[in-house]
Amino acid sequence: DLEYVVPRLDVLLKDAPITAVTVKKAVVLRLAVEGSVEQALTGRVFTAVTRRGHFLMFALRGPPPELEMVVSPMLAGRFSVDPGDSKAPGDTAMAFGLQDGRVLRYRDSEQMGKVYVIPKGNHAQVPGLEKQGLDVLNPKVFTREAFRAVAQKRRDQAKVFLMDKAALDSFGNAYADEALWEAGVHPKTMMKSLSAEELDRLHDAMVKVLGDACAEIVRRQPPLEEKVRDFLKVRNKHGEVCPRCGSKIRKAGVHGHDAFFCPQCQQETRKG
Repeated sequence: DLEYVVPRLDVLLKDAPITAVTVKKAVVLRLAVEGSVEQALTGRVFTAVTRRGHFLMFALRGPPPELEMVVSPMLAGRFSVDPGDSKAPGDTAMAFGLQDGRVLRYRDSEQMGKVYVIPKGNHAQVPGLEKQGLDVLNPKVFTREAFRAVAQKRRDQAKVFLMDKAALDSFGNAYADEALWEAGVHPKTMMKSLSAEELDRLHDAMVKVLGDACAEIVRRQPPLEEKVRDFLKVRNKHGEVCPRCGSKIRKAGVHGHDAFFCPQCQQETRKG
């Protein structure tokens, strides 16, 4: 999703001055500078939006001190850029009025995401930003060899490993399920039990799943705030037919997360 959202936001917000800041749900805000967020950001100008792992980095131009805004959208966070006279949706957490009359909205129905306003470059104040895992979307970084080197040290279950942002970036619940299904690995399989060949298959499945998803979302060109998920094979398909073998998709709990899988294509093993 971020691979699609970030470049669009970068274009939409380029050189856009901030004229107002509204906080609707204070729980999402983390302010690491003096004064109010309104004082900190009003009058500054968005200059670029980039991605660093699962964080969105909003570069700002303005008077000293230099600041930047970092957003971790987590599960439900999303963005919209709307006309100024449009009604704010109920899930709006923060809104940024722009000089041309538009409004950038950060929306989060679960209020799990976070908006950090920090001194420029002070990334230690954003948990998880400095130390990140392999960027799965970067083919120069996420090689078979690099993946094996990380995976072979793990002693936890496959789904837990795939969702550990300190090991692998870019994977959440949905795409972890999809990659494991693509590779034929049960979500509760212990990582130490996988052979080098199986790890290579899992690596390739992860690359394919994210690559196909990025291409599909770009092809559809959905609104910024819309998360497209209807093309997924197993996620949230409990009781439906597996598109590969025809068995019924099942659901299980894995360390506090739900996991969707095919019991035939992804047979459970506790070996090792």
